[in-house]
Amino acid sequence: MANIRNPYDLVTWLKYKVFYRPLRLRVTANLKIGQPKLTVVFLHGIAATSDVWQKVIRQMARQHELDDIRLISMDLLGFGKSPHANWFDYDYTEYNQALQNTLEKLHITTPLVLAGHSMGGLIAANYAVHQLDRFDLKELILVSPPVLMPNELAKLPDRVYTRSYASLHRLAEDEPAIEVIARFIQRFSSFRSNYLKTTAFARSIDNIILNRHNYQTFTKIRTPTLIIHGRFDPLVIGANLARATRNNAKYLTMTNVLAHHDITSNKRVKIVNLLNQLSQEVDKENQDETL
Repeated sequence: MANIRNPYDLVTWLKYKVFYRPLRLRVTANLKIGQPKLTVVFLHGIAATSDVWQKVIRQMARQHELDDIRLISMDLLGFGKSPHANWFDYDYTEYNQALQNTLEKLHITTPLVLAGHSMGGLIAANYAVHQLDRFDLKELILVSPPVLMPNELAKLPDRVYTRSYASLHRLAEDEPAIEVIARFIQRFSSFRSNYLKTTAFARSIDNIILNRHNYQTFTKIRTPTLIIHGRFDPLVIGANLARATRNNAKYLTMTNVLAHHDITSNKRVKIVNLLNQLSQEVDKENQDETL
């Protein structure tokens, strides 16, 4: 039995391990329409919630040419209002299963676009590689995915990247000044400092952000994918994304914008423009089927 620390952990253990209830994510927005032609699912990054996508969703809602697109956002495990038990592993297997169960409950029948920011981009990519046959996955939109090479992971303790990202959880246990650091980091990312001391943050860092197979996963993607990278992003090594794009040029396209880590206005423009294009492609495909 898992290390049960509190009543919530016990309740979730009984729910998911004893009674085998499907693990699902909390859906925070589900803009349903009568007959959608496309569905977009938004995944946020580590130490954040689905709120990071609100400006994108509002911008899309104002464009009538996108009225036929169903927009869905959800909180990932351990964040927002989704389950957050301390006995969760917070690894790709768990994230993928929770995402899969949630998508099935939503009864998605249209072509699907997964849009992920930061860690959400890594999860979307991994899901696409391992769950491709479940849905008609039309496109991935990966905003600021922090892909590290195995040799970089070996040297990570000496990098600024570690001091600003991976070591936050360890520092938060002992150092009150972590709140000052967290506020600084929140200037260029969607981090919420209240998550820095959580099990979800620590294990997601180890199992997702610092996973040595992330680069290999990107080379295995067989879904058309747009990678959006901010040139001033201190948490993402753009050279790694460029290398993955060259090695998987048939499916990956990378665009650089003047931005930092968060989903800034110029990143939102790229996202909305692509969704406009995909919407037109679906229209054409539907017209061809009726001929």
